[in-house]
Amino acid sequence: MWRRTYLLLLLIRVYFALSPSYLHPDENFQGPEIFAGRIFSYSSKLPWEFTSDKPIRSVFPLWPAYDVPMSLLKWFYSEIGAGNPPPEIVYYVIRGVMFLLSFVLEDWAIYELVQSPRHRRATVVLVASSYVTWTYQTHTFSNSLETLLVAWGLVLIRRMVENKV
Repeated sequence: MWRRTYLLLLLIRVYFALSPSYLHPDENFQGPEIFAGRIFSYSSKLPWEFTSDKPIRSVFPLWPAYDVPMSLLKWFYSEIGAGNPPPEIVYYVIRGVMFLLSFVLEDWAIYELVQSPRHRRATVVLVASSYVTWTYQTHTFSNSLETLLVAWGLVLIRRMVENKV
């Protein structure tokens, strides 16, 4: 029964990830736009966090989630001789990447963090049914990536503590 429930919740997550929804300007301006302007020569304006004399943010944590897929997409389009991909394709590819990161890394981290095998399934289903998982974790927020880094940091700490004993 829990597998069917989880699959239904996974379909809902896919729907939210690939729907043209919009939660906040930061999901575009503080992530994908930074790389899209450089990679595809789209018109873009970098936010002040990245451009001041002493920037308060780095693009490094955003690089794997945005730069790598966009660069691969540009390479693919140049190989088939089509120039730059349309912005809609870039949008859906990046959202698909965020869905995959959420599905694989978030759920896996939750599974690893719950000690009791009896409670793992219920916990994964509970997290998979969360509105935050459906929307924020599948959108292009830098906070979504930071959430995954914190979760895997906790997994790493737990593994280190368990191996120390």
